[in-house]
Amino acid sequence: MQNRPHVAWLATAFAACLFLTTVPAAQRGGDDTSQQQGRGRGGGQGGGQARDPQTPQPTGTAMILGQVITGDSGSPVRRARVSLSGQGIRAQRSTLTDDEGRYVFTQLVEGRYNITASKAGFVAISYGAKSPGRAGTPIQVADDQKVESKPIAMPKGGIITGIVLDEYGEPAPGTPVRAMRQVIRTGEKQLQSAGTDTTDDRGMYRIYGLQPAQYLVYAQPRNQGLGNLTTVAAEIEAAMQQVGQELGTTLGGRGGRGGQAQAGALLGALGGGLGQQVLQQLQDELNADGQTAVAYAPVFFPGTTSPSTASNVEVTAGLERFGVDFQLRLTQTALVSGSVLFPDGTTPGGTQITLVPKDSLPGLPGNTMNARASQDGSFSFRNVIPGQYVVTARAQIRTVDPNADTQAAAADASQAAGRGGRGGGRGGGRGGPPAEVLWALAEVFVDGQDQTGLTLQLQPGMTILGRVSFDGQQLLPPTDMTRVRVNLTTVGAQDAQFGNPPAGTIDESGQFTIKGVPPGRYSLRGSAQAGAGGRGVVQGGAPQAGGSGSWVLASSVVEGRDTLDFPLVIEPNVNVNGAILTFADRSTQLSGTLQDATGLATSDYSIIVFPSDKQYWQPQSRRIQSVRPGTDGKFSVRNLPAGDYMLVAVTDVEPGEWYDPDFLAELATAAMRLSLRDGETKTQDIRLSGG
Repeated sequence: MQNRPHVAWLATAFAACLFLTTVPAAQRGGDDTSQQQGRGRGGGQGGGQARDPQTPQPTGTAMILGQVITGDSGSPVRRARVSLSGQGIRAQRSTLTDDEGRYVFTQLVEGRYNITASKAGFVAISYGAKSPGRAGTPIQVADDQKVESKPIAMPKGGIITGIVLDEYGEPAPGTPVRAMRQVIRTGEKQLQSAGTDTTDDRGMYRIYGLQPAQYLVYAQPRNQGLGNLTTVAAEIEAAMQQVGQELGTTLGGRGGRGGQAQAGALLGALGGGLGQQVLQQLQDELNADGQTAVAYAPVFFPGTTSPSTASNVEVTAGLERFGVDFQLRLTQTALVSGSVLFPDGTTPGGTQITLVPKDSLPGLPGNTMNARASQDGSFSFRNVIPGQYVVTARAQIRTVDPNADTQAAAADASQAAGRGGRGGGRGGGRGGPPAEVLWALAEVFVDGQDQTGLTLQLQPGMTILGRVSFDGQQLLPPTDMTRVRVNLTTVGAQDAQFGNPPAGTIDESGQFTIKGVPPGRYSLRGSAQAGAGGRGVVQGGAPQAGGSGSWVLASSVVEGRDTLDFPLVIEPNVNVNGAILTFADRSTQLSGTLQDATGLATSDYSIIVFPSDKQYWQPQSRRIQSVRPGTDGKFSVRNLPAGDYMLVAVTDVEPGEWYDPDFLAELATAAMRLSLRDGETKTQDIRLSGG
């Protein structure tokens, strides 16, 4: 309570600053009026802009009929939402089942369609799927065909319920509780949110509609009303910085009228200085009171604050799991602060700083904190709960060419004249080369005591040099190599800590450069368009205009390893030279029909294609694919690199499980073998054995 007078005085200072930055519209030359008129013209009623007529959906003569039933008793599911997607429609269509659980889609053109059913309290499921979360069976329809599909059995969802208490054993209302399920995404296991709820006045929560699985369940307190003013200090700091910026911008912007420029800039600086003084005074008084910063940490079932030691909660279809309770814990928090420096020792303002806990699981949200360095390079994170953390910094700089403006203006004028005055360069303007990324990384252990004086020394990212090549039999290489796109993508969620890597630049000769690459694991990729005339066809041994097809990235080789198959590991202070991106105008296609033991087409299986060489059994491998046959038993797999493969049909498989080396090893014992040559189109039917 003794701090309240100072907060009230600070609010008065805010009011004075805001009064100074408020200028009548008449003195601003009517800017607000013109902006309001502009907003009125740009949206809402009376926009006055003609819209392009929407292209009508193609209509046909086929229809699909079906029924949705419960997975346990087989009774109809009324008012379930059934969605239809596929090749013959441009946008997803949906309808509701009637009292008998029936649905119908009409006016369909020939093609393959996927159907999904969903309803609150049930688990969404696709037509033909063995269980929720599995791939469904596409329905193949022909013109004038009436397809009566098998019933979709939609299981009732499971339920997790419990109560959340505070540190005194009293109900903790308004506390979010989340259930997360482990799935396989991009070839790696990670957590995915499956349901959330917020406790009521009794501290009770109830998460329903869960598919059978094991779940990580945790309570994430909001940390409101703890009576600690350190949070207030953080809000005041942000508000004062904003007031200082607005004060300097407004008064400085009105400078130049009667010699007011210097006065405006001075008052802007005084505003910022006043904010820093007020903030420092408030922080000193808070520290003098000896208050200990505390907060509620997330609690994972059965009562741990460490996600790695949490226990899973098993859920069964249609059943309720009681007693998943939590008791919140107040823990002493700390301040983590420091400064960030450029390589030359200067202090970069606006640098993005991130604090990431090490004791976490892939896909688990929360506890990651972000901040921006102030003008003097300082940064801080308040209310950090105990644990081991990684602190990363990321900044961008651009190399300014003094001749760039003149050269860009001349180039834009030349391009505008050549296009009949339409204007606009490639990519919507010329801003010079892409920004170069600087990075820094440090580890810090928080045990409730403030961690200050942390120094993050930014350092330049690494450089990747290489070239592009084109292996074409039908297409012409691009006439303008600068339009080829070269970029890096991170491999694995843990390697995205520095954000998106920078894009590459390429010259007319096909040589490319990627600067400022932070450490991590990457895949080097690219895209290209066809050359003159768009296409080319081989005549007399050389590509000529008029062919069909598109360029595909065939390989991305760095030091003898293809980064499309194996990650490119960028180490600190180690540059990469000699990378080669090769584009080709041909690709493979493997197709066939899945047949049962009697030779009839069947669709109740998943087809998995994977390489014979185990070194390619990697997460998100381009050489591993899974596909469900249509109701006609036909399947097709495209764009596999040339090589030796295994082909197998399985009755049930979890999405992404085909990237698991142990699972592939089991499949290899029953798989058939085949080879694909470069650009080959092969037909391979599969007949299931009687067993």
